[in-house]
Amino acid sequence: MKTQIHASALLLAICSSGAWAQTSPDANWSGFHAGGFLGAAHGSSDARTVTGRLQYLVEEDAIQIARAGDNKLGQSNLSGGLALGWNKQFDKLLVGVEASANSLSFDKDHNRGEFYDSVPGTSFNIRQSVRASWMSAVRVRLGWAQRNWLAYVSGGWAHTKVKLDVTFTDNAFNGYSQSSKSESMTGPSLGFGGEYALDSKWSIRGDYHFTRFGSISTVSDVTSTNNSGGTLVHKANLSVHGAFVGLNYRFR
Repeated sequence: MKTQIHASALLLAICSSGAWAQTSPDANWSGFHAGGFLGAAHGSSDARTVTGRLQYLVEEDAIQIARAGDNKLGQSNLSGGLALGWNKQFDKLLVGVEASANSLSFDKDHNRGEFYDSVPGTSFNIRQSVRASWMSAVRVRLGWAQRNWLAYVSGGWAHTKVKLDVTFTDNAFNGYSQSSKSESMTGPSLGFGGEYALDSKWSIRGDYHFTRFGSISTVSDVTSTNNSGGTLVHKANLSVHGAFVGLNYRFR
């Protein structure tokens, strides 16, 4: 008897929830919204160091330095941020714009060295470091609404500030070169996502975006106790993959 009662109650609950889902109104996505999101961001940077003007370093050294100075730096971190946007819904079609800002915490360095072919028994070392703490973006959204669901693609422009530090040392004639530069960088940002309306005001969302920023470059002088002079050229770029889940509030 208890089993039958429990089964009947379960069946009644399922039917009731099904009837509610069928009669619940379609979500209205038009208007302003704000929210927060949390997820992960993976940054990658192609860092390069090559010889510029030769003097202390010779052609044979230039080949080795170009090889040792060509490195890919990658790092994944937790990331969170805030977003503010506006949508306009035309039946099932949605267009909108959204501004966001989130943390990156990208801080990666790389050490690499080789023995000189030009001066046997001696070696050099190159340390490259790339940092970016945050990024902001403005993206246009194009979506398709179906009852409480919204799917969309997005595209726009992102901004960040990158710092590049490079140090070159050797034990041949105490060769030394150091450079540090910070620069604001922008780049295209593309992505897609989905959102589900919990009620007339709150919704949950999931997003993915890929951003490719520009390049930062700098030149440093080389000094030594033997034959000071010459330069090194340093470059680095930054790309970011981001995946997030979040909660939005739609103003009514």
